Amino acid sequence: MLSSHLRRHLARTSRAAPARWASTSAPPPSTSTLWRNLRLVTGATTLAATSYYLGALYPPEFAHLLSPRTAPPPLHPEDPAALTHIAELEDAIRRLPVLEAHRARTDGDEWYETRPYLNLPEERRVNSLTAGTLKGPGKLAIPPLVRARHDATENWVFIHVGRALCGHEGVIHGGLLATLLDETLARVALLNLPEKVGVTANLNINYKAPTRADQFIVIKVRLDEAQGRKSRVSGVVEDMAGTVLAEASALFVQPRYAKLLNSTAVRHMLGEPSQAKEPGGASVPVKLPGGAEILVESKS
Repeated sequence: MLSSHLRRHLARTSRAAPARWASTSAPPPSTSTLWRNLRLVTGATTLAATSYYLGALYPPEFAHLLSPRTAPPPLHPEDPAALTHIAELEDAIRRLPVLEAHRARTDGDEWYETRPYLNLPEERRVNSLTAGTLKGPGKLAIPPLVRARHDATENWVFIHVGRALCGHEGVIHGGLLATLLDETLARVALLNLPEKVGVTANLNINYKAPTRADQFIVIKVRLDEAQGRKSRVSGVVEDMAGTVLAEASALFVQPRYAKLLNSTAVRHMLGEPSQAKEPGGASVPVKLPGGAEILVESKS
């Protein structure tokens, strides 16, 4: 008789034999597997094609920055198309939803509207950076519109920035934003100095997001402190969707010789309410490139 050890060995061998002699070739795929793989390939191809075309039609923000589209140069100031474009911007700035919502606020009677630099003489305008050099289609095409508190503690300044003001293609130059911030912050600061005359002693800017060209922006400025010959102010740049593009703070100082200067011209240039031609506001002419003029309401 076989020993128990030998019987166990024979049993193990007989169980392993079928696997050892079995064929190693895989069974042919079933029809359902082929269809499933085909559907996966078709779905992936469709998704990729859809993503490509949607990306081409509506590229994401970073795509514009990495591969910006070249824009045509600014229109000549005397081109009829330029005059039409400027007139359209002038109409649009007064109908901005953000501006209309601000006008509808419950404290609306505490604010007035003005257009700085409108009454700046031409001989001075030509040598002014923002009112002269940068004025025109594709640049600062129209004068800014300012909503300001009567107590001179807060301003909302609406500005259109054109395509010719870029550093990176399609993105407004950071230095241009610094210039606009310096001027808009100065308006609040100077009106809170004894003689309404001051110089920038310090300006700090934090850039938060790219400022896209050819859009309206609003610079919101508030007075932080006014003491003697010093005014401290701060402000924020936003697009019409409320996205914060830059933040800034500044210190303005009145020179010691300010009392010897005539501040009337400064007040006139800043567009204080007292400069309005009529108590309730007046229509003032805005000279467009090419010599044409339009009437713009200046509310007080």
